[in-house]
Amino acid sequence: MVVEHHVEGYEPFFKFMEDLKPQGQVIVLYSGSKLPSGHSWCPDCVEAEPFIEKGLKAAPENVHFVHVDVGDRAFWKDHNCPFRSNPKTKLNVLPTLSLWGTQKRLEGDQCLDVGLIEMLLDEDD
Repeated sequence: MVVEHHVEGYEPFFKFMEDLKPQGQVIVLYSGSKLPSGHSWCPDCVEAEPFIEKGLKAAPENVHFVHVDVGDRAFWKDHNCPFRSNPKTKLNVLPTLSLWGTQKRLEGDQCLDVGLIEMLLDEDD
């Protein structure tokens, strides 16, 4: 079973990652924060959500899945957004699904491909 976590914001995310001591892989999904409706302000993130959920079903049992809400639209669109500039995240687009600690990631429309998501989760290294 995948262990799921949810974190809101830049500083809480990095604090959480410092404290996380996983036994296996860590997959991180970066998406726009939720509106009062419960959906992200990012339509691409909303569209990708069911594909990511389906792809996660193929994940090994020891995988930690960290869903990070990066902030509101104005925060994300700012070119100085720390999620964009930090070398550990280097985000260009939402949603982004990444294998933490590696350069392996799926961005934007790639998150609509269950096969690609399963391949990302199936990495043995």
